[in-house]
Amino acid sequence: MKRRLLTSGFIVLFLIGFSETVFSQKIKNDSIKDRDWRIEVEPTSFIFRGASLHISRNITKNNRLNIGLYFLALDIPKRAIPGMFNEYVSETADVRLAYEFAVVARYSFPVAGINPYVGLIVGWERFDVVQSPLPGVFINTGVITPFIGHEIYVFRKMIFINPQLRGVFYVLPTKNPSYRPETMEPFFVLPALSVGIKI
Repeated sequence: MKRRLLTSGFIVLFLIGFSETVFSQKIKNDSIKDRDWRIEVEPTSFIFRGASLHISRNITKNNRLNIGLYFLALDIPKRAIPGMFNEYVSETADVRLAYEFAVVARYSFPVAGINPYVGLIVGWERFDVVQSPLPGVFINTGVITPFIGHEIYVFRKMIFINPQLRGVFYVLPTKNPSYRPETMEPFFVLPALSVGIKI
């Protein structure tokens, strides 16, 4: 499973580079000043009965460093369960990310008119795990997520698509009830995609 996710992540990065070729000429023609605020959502969160919101602001004059707040909630796809949890969580279980609250920092590198960046998400998550006929278990965990990505502008420097490759580290998970064997794997590779607007 992890190998498949890593492979799909590399495919996403390849598509980023290819897409940049298509959009770069349009970006050069759209000379408009960069904006300080970003609002982003992840379409997959809506597909999996959830919601997401990432609001960030540039904090340097050259607009390379921005910080923000991040929220996410969704049903965990069945295919992702074996990579995220230990063997005591069945792939047939119903697992929901009840919430993730986090702070995000992102630093971009101007490279020949394109917009790659590196970043870090630090926050807290709660998972609700239900496996019949067992009672449910709640898992709370810290999360540290370094990521790389690239903004692809589709309208001037305002509307963009934002593919990422994330490495998710789960830190100090706790369970309720504590005697249950279900827990998180320590590391998970996650391709992600958001769409956003600068204001």
